[in-house]
Amino acid sequence: MKIILAILLIPVFLWGSKILSYNVYDRNDRVDVMLTFDTPYEGVLRQNRQENTVVIKLEGATIDAPKIKSINSKYLNKITIAPQGEQIEIVAKISNDVMMQASKTSDSYGLRLRFMNQTVSNSTETSPVDETALTGLPTKSGSEFEQSYYVVIAILLIGIAILFWLKQNIAKRAETIHNEPKAPWLFNKKSSAETQENMTIPIKTTSDTGGVHIRFQKTLDNTNTVAMLDYGTMSYLVILGNNTLLLDKFQDNVPITQNEFETLLQSKHRELDGYFQLAPAAQDEMFDSYKEKASGSY
Repeated sequence: MKIILAILLIPVFLWGSKILSYNVYDRNDRVDVMLTFDTPYEGVLRQNRQENTVVIKLEGATIDAPKIKSINSKYLNKITIAPQGEQIEIVAKISNDVMMQASKTSDSYGLRLRFMNQTVSNSTETSPVDETALTGLPTKSGSEFEQSYYVVIAILLIGIAILFWLKQNIAKRAETIHNEPKAPWLFNKKSSAETQENMTIPIKTTSDTGGVHIRFQKTLDNTNTVAMLDYGTMSYLVILGNNTLLLDKFQDNVPITQNEFETLLQSKHRELDGYFQLAPAAQDEMFDSYKEKASGSY
């Protein structure tokens, strides 16, 4: 892998940075020539002046073909960019009182050659924003990048904290709802329409000892129903569901109307609520005791 990487980097070491484009910006107080490279230019720049000609040599730089441009300016008349072996030679025709300054962009992808009067001080340098606009190579300073990085990290941390808080509260809420004791299922106040839906018309008992007749019934929940059953000369108050549970048995004073049946259920509400609040194992034990009660005398 290292050998392949070295082979791929050989052209970079042999030919260095390549000039992709150049632009000339003619201003009132200067002329800027902006060079754009395909890789950061880290070579050496050398310049030599001979009267009205400035020769700039860029070591470790290449260009596809020579470039010649004439400029109608009092600072720069003509510029030529041509390859010379392993370097580039830039020849600029200038006036006697013009000087040349060279500077790179912060990312080294751009090189600026500025031609201006020698009497102009460095205070006429353009701002970094103007420089970025000219080169077309927008860069961001290190401090701005770090600030943006910290803002993004802070937003992510805040988001994670909010999600964790929501998760904890939802879990606590679910646990609270699960642990809350259920309201008495039998004696909640219901609308008259729902009560009428859950009741049935009383069925008169008969002397036929071979059948079971439902006198009254009332739905308690999805799986349990309380009913008054007539069998022979006896009436039984039972819960029909996962287990058939005998609550009481009657031979006399049997409820005749629905109101009497509701009154009987109200008298049994403590016993019923206690049963449904027990664990399944305890319910089975209570069911066995009721079977023993049913088999004995009342």
